[in-house]
Amino acid sequence: MRNFLYFLFVLAFSYCTPKGPQTFSSPFIGKTKAELILSKGSPTQIKIYDKSEVYIYKTKEEYYGKKQPISKNGEVVKPKKVYIIEFIYYINSEEIIYKYQVWKKKQKVK
Repeated sequence: MRNFLYFLFVLAFSYCTPKGPQTFSSPFIGKTKAELILSKGSPTQIKIYDKSEVYIYKTKEEYYGKKQPISKNGEVVKPKKVYIIEFIYYINSEEIIYKYQVWKKKQKVK
């Protein structure tokens, strides 16, 4: 019975987690586009949404578990999970950042 309740909790939790970007607070909100570029460099991607510029910075995270990335015999160990994380900054027409989101996407391990 305990295992069944645990299963139901995990199932409900997985369906309640948001799919897509999540909005967070950031020290860059209220700052200018120039300050963002000076601090973080050029964005990976630039998009336009509803008269707003969107600057996207992407990073890649790899999880190997308890194994080291390089095994003893010199072979490279494949990661167990790979995530692409997008840090998204929305910039209005006055070049001020007004919204910040993060989107973590799971990528297939090749």
